[in-house]
Amino acid sequence: MTPTIRRLVVLTGLTRTQLDTITAALASPPGPGRPWALPLPARIVLTAAALRTNLTVRQIAAVFDIPKSQAHRIITDLTPKLAGLLPSTIDGDRRWSWTVDGTLIPTRDRTVAGKSKNYRYSTNAQVLSRRRDLLVIDITGGGAGNRNDTIPYRDSTVQQRCAEHGRVYADGGYRGITELHTPTFAGGRIVRDAAWRRHRKKRARAEHCIARLKDWQVLRDHRRRGHRLPDTLRAVADLHNLRILTRTPLRDVT
Repeated sequence: MTPTIRRLVVLTGLTRTQLDTITAALASPPGPGRPWALPLPARIVLTAAALRTNLTVRQIAAVFDIPKSQAHRIITDLTPKLAGLLPSTIDGDRRWSWTVDGTLIPTRDRTVAGKSKNYRYSTNAQVLSRRRDLLVIDITGGGAGNRNDTIPYRDSTVQQRCAEHGRVYADGGYRGITELHTPTFAGGRIVRDAAWRRHRKKRARAEHCIARLKDWQVLRDHRRRGHRLPDTLRAVADLHNLRILTRTPLRDVT
């Protein structure tokens, strides 16, 4: 790893071990066309830094001292490839319970976003995670953020996984969905008994997972086209899972 990459890895929140893992997974023989301005490890760092910091393409290009068009080309090329690595980090072991919850992703492309309760134009992302360690099992997104969680949840890959698993906890917003464990309602209100308190503690892990995902600032202000959001979500989930699976302290970035 070159000194420049070592200095810039800190922008991504990744360690050298994690960077080497991604590099090995994405390595391929050079193809035809215009050569890249940076080697593969540096391109991965650039893409991860763009997701982590949400700097504009012009700012990222200035940090890496390359043309703006080249930076845009690198981000556009590598984000779907990082998204494609997500299945390799998923552990579908049914012995561990899961949680599902929705979150709003502020999105500037109003062709897919809707005015939402966060007073911004947002899209809805459904996050399915393992309760034990917050590993993301599946993530989908793209629907308008002014819809209830059940609408983007239905007929999605998240629903299919929940139906197959059978031990998935969700909040009261998913009331009536049989494959999920939700609070008990009576008279239109949640019954706040001992079972509800146990359920609340288990389901709260979904909020913890979403908070960790939003360490990547791109999920706090998605400036890219709306049809790019699914790839962005899956790329962030892949980097999040990699951090969980490796568990290497950040102090090895020197």
